[in-house]
Amino acid sequence: MEALLQPVWKNASKKWKHPLHNMCSYLAMFPPALPNYFIKQFTREGDKVLDPFSGRGTVLLEAARMNRIAIGNDLNPMAVVLSRAKANVPAYHNIIRRINELQKNYKPISIEEEPDDIKMLYDLKLTLPQLCYLKANLNVNRSKVDNFIMGMLMGIMHGKHRKNGTSAYLSISMPNTFSMSPNYVRNFIKEKKLKKIRQDVFKCLRNKLDLIYPHDKRLREGIQIYDNALNLSEKKYKQYKNKIKLIITSPPYLKVINYGKYNWIRLWLLDKNSCEIDQTLRIDKAYTQSQKIELSDDLKLEQYLNFMQQLVKSWEKLLTKDGLAVIVIGDVELHDKKKDNYIKLAEKVWENVKTHTKLKLVKIVSDNIDGNKKVTKIWGGERKGAATKIDKLLILSKTGKLPKPYISRKIQEYFTKVYGGQI
Repeated sequence: MEALLQPVWKNASKKWKHPLHNMCSYLAMFPPALPNYFIKQFTREGDKVLDPFSGRGTVLLEAARMNRIAIGNDLNPMAVVLSRAKANVPAYHNIIRRINELQKNYKPISIEEEPDDIKMLYDLKLTLPQLCYLKANLNVNRSKVDNFIMGMLMGIMHGKHRKNGTSAYLSISMPNTFSMSPNYVRNFIKEKKLKKIRQDVFKCLRNKLDLIYPHDKRLREGIQIYDNALNLSEKKYKQYKNKIKLIITSPPYLKVINYGKYNWIRLWLLDKNSCEIDQTLRIDKAYTQSQKIELSDDLKLEQYLNFMQQLVKSWEKLLTKDGLAVIVIGDVELHDKKKDNYIKLAEKVWENVKTHTKLKLVKIVSDNIDGNKKVTKIWGGERKGAATKIDKLLILSKTGKLPKPYISRKIQEYFTKVYGGQI
């Protein structure tokens, strides 16, 4: 078992991952090699793979690439768009046709009513009017082509300019991973004397498409759900009862990220209010018999543990008898004032969960994170970010043992070779 759970995925080269993963950046995302490893190792073609907190769709894309049935879920509308785009990739010619159609029918839309916080980022003559037009005309709920285009558009909404002043992004020069507060951005623009550049959004979309589209193979179509993660074991999802071979996910970390706050620009594009999104993610409609559980970045430990308890218990109805659950937990430092020591969060989660579930612990695996790769460092060298220094993988099954691996011979050497080369 030890050989099967060594974190060889962390050594994957940058060239390894599929370009479609670069559709749009996302905070607190785990590397594609991690789900790739577990999907290859413990599922077969046609098996169902679930990520209850799908984020930008990393698990879904890796499952789709390997001909598994990918199922994602999230309560963040931005995450739903990105995950759906990777679970349902349209034909290239249909995407190009739709971009051409939108450009042909383009008529400038008034930007007078748009927020000043948005106006400070974009050229007002061409770029922002085009953005407002696309915002009004892309229907992400009815068309998978429009949803895919929206996913690409979110990915180019803001980013860093090249040294020669050109850019693949639409905004003034800024991080592409997250959005700092409007006041911070305003002061940064003034301090650095940043200039807007006039970008043709339709041209930038075509360029983005050519960079990320998976021409190499057709991806298996998956499913994206927009719901509370605790609801997935209810009757309306009975088609998944005892049918999920692998659950691999990263529930929201404690005291680290406000997904709405740090994505207010992209959420504007979706016509969503960032404060309302954070409030939705906090409440998450999770209940015990006696109290409401608030799922948020500033959760009290007891509430978080209570939520995790319910979450893991709900998976008993979903997993096959030889299924596996892999939970990626950031070991943020939590000081226990009563005992005057620091809590190891993954171990604390299992300690709280184990008497309330029929699932059993297989192993807790440590996966150290390179601090230089934290996405929260890219705005400026002085910002070290709040990302966790180590991830723990809490691995559970119904038997307390790993299922029989489908790639068992010389596993370490095999994956080291795979992740070191081209995808």
